[in-house]
Amino acid sequence: MSAGYRLLGQDAASIDDCLTDVRRSLHRFTRLAASRGLDASRLAAGGSSAGAHLALVAALTTQAPGVTSLVALNPAGLDLCSLEPAQQRDLEHRIGIAPDRLAEFSLIEQVRPGNPRTLIHHRTHDEIEPIDAVRRFRDAMTRAGNDCTLLEYEHAKHGFHYDSDHARDVLATTTRFLLDESTSPASGNFELL
Repeated sequence: MSAGYRLLGQDAASIDDCLTDVRRSLHRFTRLAASRGLDASRLAAGGSSAGAHLALVAALTTQAPGVTSLVALNPAGLDLCSLEPAQQRDLEHRIGIAPDRLAEFSLIEQVRPGNPRTLIHHRTHDEIEPIDAVRRFRDAMTRAGNDCTLLEYEHAKHGFHYDSDHARDVLATTTRFLLDESTSPASGNFELL
């Protein structure tokens, strides 16, 4: 299922509005899965770029019900607190939050043991989110005992997964990641909505 959410500069006054929409969608999807007889405790969430960031924040900060796997395509906002102070202030202003709240949206700050297993597809020279920040996030997840896989793509642009040269590989790898969860004897059934 695909969730829509308000965008900054359109109907969203701040990133909080965007995140509220994503959290609301996750709850809706959980109820919908249960109403259709699916195992609502085995769901995956994910997105691309800012959508990946919002899906990860929602799942990592609220223990989203039923979300056991995350798929992030060229995610943004992984290590916001490592930005220079001027960049942090500019970002806080652009996303409409108070100066003391940036860590709430920095994904590396949300890493805890027991986070959902995560698959990240990212390009090595991404112009939006540097690969070093993605690697730091992956390493933090691993140190916390979480399953986090980073697949790096050379010579690809931000949003590369839409490109026919990469789309098939991204889809196949993501499908294997999600279905591997369903075939694990200890995991029970995994539902694809």
